[in-house]
Amino acid sequence: MKAVVLSLLVVLVAPVLQVAVVNGLALPGGGPDVVLVGVVALAPLLRPRAAGGGAGAFLGFAAGLAADIAPPADHTIGRLALVLCLAGWVCTRLTADATAGRRAAVAAAVALGATLAGGVLAALLDGTPWGTALAPGALAWTAGLAALVTGALALLPRRRSFGRVRGPRDRPRDPYAPGRRLA
Repeated sequence: MKAVVLSLLVVLVAPVLQVAVVNGLALPGGGPDVVLVGVVALAPLLRPRAAGGGAGAFLGFAAGLAADIAPPADHTIGRLALVLCLAGWVCTRLTADATAGRRAAVAAAVALGATLAGGVLAALLDGTPWGTALAPGALAWTAGLAALVTGALALLPRRRSFGRVRGPRDRPRDPYAPGRRLA
């Protein structure tokens, strides 16, 4: 249930936060991509590695599509959905039990790669100038914020079953099961 609520927050609130707050800030070199940071930070917590990364890919696609249609939607719709879908899939492949440093490093690398891929697609599909599409400030802000948020989430104490389907080992034993002594 917690995973669904957090996913909805990333999909619905992050594009609004991006448009209303971050795009209005006068950060040097451009601002971070808050939607990408949310997807990269939340994707490792959704499903275990054995699930194939489908939950993270779906989260990335939904958040990317929401960011694609958020005003000012002056680019090709689906471009961010593709990039964030791939970023969510890659981050879901990382185990949730990895150390905070490893998760932060992977998050920074995935955020950097996704920002570069989004910039290349913007230059090729929309005719955005290469200098604007691949702004070094936006790359640095996004990778740094992704590493910071993901590392902070990894350090928070959490239950082992967050967003996961309980397995047979996670279920409590039935004290009244056949063959168990009560005395």
